[in-house]
Amino acid sequence: MDDLTGLIESGLCVDTTQVFALGWSYGGAMSYEVACARPAVFRAVTVLSGANLSGCGGGTQPVAYFGIHGIHDSVLNISNGRSLRDTFVRNNGCTPQSPREPAQGSLTHITTAYTGCRPGYPVQWAAFDGDHTPSPVDGSGSPNDARTWTSGEIWRFFSQFESTTPPSSPPPSSSAPSSPPPSSSAPSSAPPSSPPASAQPGTCTVSYRPVNDWPGGFQGEVVVANNGSTTLNGWTVRLTLTGNQAISSIWNGVNTGTSGNVTVRNAAYNAVLGANATTTFGFVATGSTAAPPGNLTCASP
Repeated sequence: MDDLTGLIESGLCVDTTQVFALGWSYGGAMSYEVACARPAVFRAVTVLSGANLSGCGGGTQPVAYFGIHGIHDSVLNISNGRSLRDTFVRNNGCTPQSPREPAQGSLTHITTAYTGCRPGYPVQWAAFDGDHTPSPVDGSGSPNDARTWTSGEIWRFFSQFESTTPPSSPPPSSSAPSSPPPSSSAPSSAPPSSPPASAQPGTCTVSYRPVNDWPGGFQGEVVVANNGSTTLNGWTVRLTLTGNQAISSIWNGVNTGTSGNVTVRNAAYNAVLGANATTTFGFVATGSTAAPPGNLTCASP
């Protein structure tokens, strides 16, 4: 993370007082860890359905914190999320409390802002009636829905923090060039007599790897690769879940069906794959992990 932030800040104009971390599940664990270990780097973090999986080096300094967790999370119990939250309730000097949480079956969420926190270091907690998903929807049992309330609440939480570092000097004023640019001239050689050979079209291939498993469920990841020499614009993966396997949540893809024959299409942001590029989508499923998904195929439009 140090190398990543250093690389970005060395190549771009970055307001270093406005660096945030956001993650779900293992990503939530990492966001919690950087809040613990790099409190002077990250202004605020949001942890969705996380746990202490990556440690908490340091862990005594205040960082603005927003925790989100499902009340019947079958992968990382909500007690994990409460424990992470309470680390920063203490660090940020907030008044301890037991925030209200929705009842199971209500299909709602409750967001609570802690009181008494140090100025500039709020703690917020949102519990929702749902399982292990980054995209719960009030009034719906379907996970990963674009109508999720989480993105709006996270954006509002991060947006409250204003920059504390004014620019050290005004930007340089632009001036006209002292002399006009040289005029272009005709090419010194004739164009090639024949066009270059056409590239091979994009070729979509797919592979699967198990990520984690527990009694009654598992997490899997599918890698979609463009093995051709031209850009792939859109992809569709088909797979077959066996026995009692059923997808309960999915990310980085849009699925049709949750059991048996399932189709997963690209999300809007990972449709385009350059030559030899890859992308992944992941899912959490109920059922036995004895048999991996079968009949894996990938096609492009």
